[in-house]
Amino acid sequence: MKKLYYAASLLTLASLSVLTSCKKDTTPFPTKSQSNGNYPDLVYTTPWFPTIADADAIFVSAQVTDEKTVIISPFKNEYEYGMAKLASGTGNFSTLLDGGAITLNDSVLAKSTALSYLSSISNFTLNLSNTARWHKAANGTDTAFTFTSPRVNPTYSYDPALWDSKWAPIYPRTLVAVPAYPFDTIPFPYKHRDSLNYPNLTYKGAVALYKSDSTTHSVDSIYNATVQYTIPIKNYTTNSDSVFIYMTDDKGFVYKRTCLPTVDSAAFRPNDFPTPFYANYDLATFKLQVNAINYQPAIINSKKYYFLKMASAIKYYQPTK
Repeated sequence: MKKLYYAASLLTLASLSVLTSCKKDTTPFPTKSQSNGNYPDLVYTTPWFPTIADADAIFVSAQVTDEKTVIISPFKNEYEYGMAKLASGTGNFSTLLDGGAITLNDSVLAKSTALSYLSSISNFTLNLSNTARWHKAANGTDTAFTFTSPRVNPTYSYDPALWDSKWAPIYPRTLVAVPAYPFDTIPFPYKHRDSLNYPNLTYKGAVALYKSDSTTHSVDSIYNATVQYTIPIKNYTTNSDSVFIYMTDDKGFVYKRTCLPTVDSAAFRPNDFPTPFYANYDLATFKLQVNAINYQPAIINSKKYYFLKMASAIKYYQPTK
């Protein structure tokens, strides 16, 4: 089998309150360096996930499916990992606390210099189908604890290989204004000012521009408010409290949509991507993620910790060499 190498991706956290804002956190999760200078066969793309306003810590067990085209052939990965972060204050994940040693199903999570945690990229199978058992060693004033989430793993089963390539930002059309009639006398033999033969050159040019954009104007602003595509949710999601849809690239583009798992689908319109806020994205690094998440809060060491289980589906839109 031909060996393929990919750059491991960093997790950039979306600094989000659940179901609310859209601010980006710049603290990356760690990746483990490769001793031979190469990267592992399996692409290690950690999904985005929300922070929680009343959380003192978040622990995430994730099961991921991603799909990309390698040269000309589709290539699918399935893998698992754990992530954790402890806030410096309730809901404040801009700076993190040292949590000491943390394991998920006995797999040790690596700690970054920014004090975020990620399971080793050398181990992609954590047996999360059976259980998600967290252990944090005693550290400072925090006593040790072991917690097993009672929640059933969520799923999102719509295969990324079937996702439509048009599931990407569609920008609103800039509509050409209907030209105003000039205030002058209609010369003989013209009876109407809206004729392209009308000799007023300024108005003639304006009418020509308007007619060249007649397709847009025939639907006017209706186009920008019209659904261009939908991403299915309800019939492909189980055991989820919420669904997050992310469109991202490697150059800072971030679009986030939150859905209840009970909605049939998420509809996307040009007006959902107003410029200049969503002015550009890099197709070469563009990826779409659908994350189904459930939450289990617990009071531990007098703090409110959230244990999340997540099913993440990711699609890369450009071939990988």
